[in-house]
Amino acid sequence: MSGFDALGYYKVLEADPQENDEQLRRRYRDLAKIWHPDHNTSEEALENFQKLSVAYEILKDEKRRLIYDMLSLVYTEKNYPDIENIKPYEDIPGDADVRMLSLHKVRGWFWKHTAQDASRVCSRGRAVYAEAANAAANWLFGWWHPRAFVNNLRALRTDYKFPLPAEENLRILVHNAVAGFLSGDQARAVASAVLALPYADSRAKETLQAFISRQGLRVRRFQPWHPAALKAVQLIVPFCLLVAVALSFSSRYVSDAELWNWFGSQKEIDYYQEVDFAGRGRSVDDVVVGKILNIPVDRSDISRLYHVRENEKLMYGPSDDFDVMKKIPARTTVRLTGLSPDNIWARVMIDNGEMGFIRLEKLQKGIGKKIPDFSEIYSAD
Repeated sequence: MSGFDALGYYKVLEADPQENDEQLRRRYRDLAKIWHPDHNTSEEALENFQKLSVAYEILKDEKRRLIYDMLSLVYTEKNYPDIENIKPYEDIPGDADVRMLSLHKVRGWFWKHTAQDASRVCSRGRAVYAEAANAAANWLFGWWHPRAFVNNLRALRTDYKFPLPAEENLRILVHNAVAGFLSGDQARAVASAVLALPYADSRAKETLQAFISRQGLRVRRFQPWHPAALKAVQLIVPFCLLVAVALSFSSRYVSDAELWNWFGSQKEIDYYQEVDFAGRGRSVDDVVVGKILNIPVDRSDISRLYHVRENEKLMYGPSDDFDVMKKIPARTTVRLTGLSPDNIWARVMIDNGEMGFIRLEKLQKGIGKKIPDFSEIYSAD
């Protein structure tokens, strides 16, 4: 984050980005009286007055101020783009639904090694292939040097844990929203701004929602990118290697009956949990979990809305042994989408469409805090 004032215009006016037009106008008038060269003969008077005039010229115009506020979310003075020549990030021409993928390329030879950041902007259709190809190359060719071995472990871990780095994707989507706005493509501008919301903090969301409202278009719901598929394809090579090793040590084939008897004795089967969206299709949850009693997702059904009593941790799976996905503030409203057979763990959906697990005893039925306008958990339509 740049601090919401990339070029220091608000600083020059001694103003806060949240001040309204009238407050900015008063600040400009007060400072202009102080620094106008006709009244101030100091050496820095002319320079300060010119900076003051440039800043006010940008911020007094609603359109230019909104563009400045948007770009200040993701750029600093060093990398602030040229507004006159700003172009969208694209993988396929005309496709605004792109993301920056975390791709770290490591190659090891016995006498040398290389490691580089190969991150790239991808459309949805090409993203899975890019992640699979990069991970496969790292698994096969990234070990054959002592330093490459260590770097490859880090690269594989980072690419798996953060396939869609939040800060980079916020920058790309905000950039594309402004590019669409400047080119007159309001549909692209709104689409990119809406897709940026899951990556933004509360302050950035205010700016994004102001930008969306400014377009005057009815906001459609856009399918968010879930990292499950991007993570799964990175495990193809190690899975195949494990199968090969297991078969090499196996003295005989296991019958189907023996296999199911073994699963039954374990009382838990790891699989990607399928979620039914009340007749609107099925989706695959982002986490590998045990057996879960599925509850179809009907976004108009308020009877499945709950809220957390206190600040709670959202887990990747139905156990305290799983990693923490996110921290959920007290009274945040969530949607119940599944229960563990023992009714200890609840699988819940949060506003951005992601799902994780919270102990059922930590939830209270009903809506807590107000549900955001762009939440995936509820729709009155």
